[in-house]
Amino acid sequence: MKIKIIEDVFDIVSRIKEIDDGYFIVFDTDKGCYEIHNTKQKNTYCLTILKDLDSRALDLVLVTNIEHIDNIIDDIDKNNIKIEENVQKTRKSQADYMVREIYDFCNNSSKKFDDNVFQTEWR
Repeated sequence: MKIKIIEDVFDIVSRIKEIDDGYFIVFDTDKGCYEIHNTKQKNTYCLTILKDLDSRALDLVLVTNIEHIDNIIDDIDKNNIKIEENVQKTRKSQADYMVREIYDFCNNSSKKFDDNVFQTEWR
C-alpha cells in the first residue's frame, strides 16, 4: 500500500515542491521505502529513497532534475565508455590467452605419445 506524504518533520515535501510543483512523495509500506513521483510525467515514478526522508532526498531530486539533463547524459556517456573499454580489454586478454594456448599446443605436438593414442603432426 502506498501512503501519500503531505508534510514531514524536516519540511522535505514542501522543499521538493519548490523545485517542481508536480512532485509528490509516497511511502510504500510493502517495501518500507519512500518514492518520489511527478504528476507532469506520463509515468509519475521518479526515484526511490531507501532510507529516511531527509536532505539526501532533496539532493537526489536536485541532481536528477531535468534542468541537469546535459550533465546526466554526459555522466552516462562517460560511464558507457568505461564499460566498453573494460569489455574490449577483457576480450583482448581472452583472445591473447586462447592464441597462446593454441600456439603452445602446436609447439608441443612433437611429444612422444603411447602407441594407442591418436597422433597428428603440426607443420
